[in-house]
Amino acid sequence: MLEDPAVDYLAGRVDEMDAAALLEAMSLIRKRLSELDVLEGMDDGERILVTKDYRIILPDRFDTEIRMRPLVKTVFLLFLRHPEGLRFGDLQDYRAELMDLYQGITRRASGPEMERSIDRLIDPKDNSIHEKAANLAAALARYFRPESLPAYKLTGKAGAPKRIRLDRRLVEWER
Repeated sequence: MLEDPAVDYLAGRVDEMDAAALLEAMSLIRKRLSELDVLEGMDDGERILVTKDYRIILPDRFDTEIRMRPLVKTVFLLFLRHPEGLRFGDLQDYRAELMDLYQGITRRASGPEMERSIDRLIDPKDNSIHEKAANLAAALARYFRPESLPAYKLTGKAGAPKRIRLDRRLVEWER
């Protein structure tokens, strides 16, 4: 245990609290831990299988497929591949990877329309990546409880790397 007066004080107070006060304290502690980005891995989430053809499957839910628009799925899979996170402003460095994912998801050969979509996505002056992040959160909200959702959606402060906090041991990429 840490040698900290605050920890000692809290430990002493826990024994004095009723259930309602304990629940309120737990809520405040969870919120603070979340702000400090300490909760990663505590709510492990559910397993995800990404198939060869880029379908996203929840194996523990009778192989339910998570469906989303191709460009939104492209963003999700890119960030799943990069657990360290990526800055939106650096996405131009991942253009080729985005194109490969997008082509695999849409199953079409590269074309000017696909390239324009990716170029808008990686353009720091365009709002496309923010729109796709919002669409991703909305799509995932159809499959996960609100308390589980933060593990799957893009999180991160403005200007900092955005990432998907899901424990990557729960993600299987089919070969």
